[in-house]
Amino acid sequence: MNVPSPTESREEEIDLRDYFAILRKAWWKIGLFSMVVGILTLIVMLRVPNVYQATAVISPETDERRQNHSLGALASIGIDVGGQTRVEDLEILFKSNDLAVRVFKKYNIWPILLGDAYDPATGGIKVSGKGSLLGGEKKLKPLGEWDAIRAAKVRLQVSVGRKTNTISISFESPTAEGSAEIVNHFLEEGKNHLQEETLNRATKNKKFIEEQIGKTVDALNRDRLYSLLGQEVEREMMARNREQFGFRVIDSPRVPDRKSKPQRARAAIQASVVSFFIGWLFYVLRGIGQKKKYPKLNAYSGK
Repeated sequence: MNVPSPTESREEEIDLRDYFAILRKAWWKIGLFSMVVGILTLIVMLRVPNVYQATAVISPETDERRQNHSLGALASIGIDVGGQTRVEDLEILFKSNDLAVRVFKKYNIWPILLGDAYDPATGGIKVSGKGSLLGGEKKLKPLGEWDAIRAAKVRLQVSVGRKTNTISISFESPTAEGSAEIVNHFLEEGKNHLQEETLNRATKNKKFIEEQIGKTVDALNRDRLYSLLGQEVEREMMARNREQFGFRVIDSPRVPDRKSKPQRARAAIQASVVSFFIGWLFYVLRGIGQKKKYPKLNAYSGK
């Protein structure tokens, strides 16, 4: 077994100074490549439209459905009494596909998101002349529920503050006014959903209790049922008349005065830095390859 001598081992080693020698001799090429990449990135980013984000902060109402010992009687006979509106419940509601579809259908926010690309006549996206030349249809089919769900997944953000017991609801769109308007739509429909759910539950509970009253002959049980019936009537009145039913708005969505993205300057700088190191790595690998192929040639001398 041949053991390389210390001299041969030192020759095969690549000193750190060799790397800096490469940078010293090829810095202008690497710098030029980095500058070109940064400029091209900036040009591309200038073609990307601005995106604006509006945010609202809400907190659940804690006294909507107060639990007490009498409500336990409702649950014991099979009536859904619900519970307090919790921050987890609101998070699930605003992240639900049903709410997204409901908002898109009721308010038709596609013109805000798509702008001139939206065709109000067909409810679809317009296809450019180039697309039609390639064999595509001039107009696509109308945008449906799955399109609304996918758009909400990308643009809607719901984050929970566990310590503060709050929820932040944000939406991104190409216009500042449109973003604030859409967040308001989600808040309104979220409240409507909670009200409808409570009214529907109260109506079913009232009907069930009234049936039980008609079948009950014991005076004490009838008094309890009348008490439960009164609570359902009170719950129904609260759902119909309370403006902030289900949750209260702590921070209403404001029209943003600045775009949230794209960060064009940052993207151009990051592209320049990354391309600089890529260029340096290219020359290092090329120098190593030349030194291995031509051991007597000083690959780092630029000759």
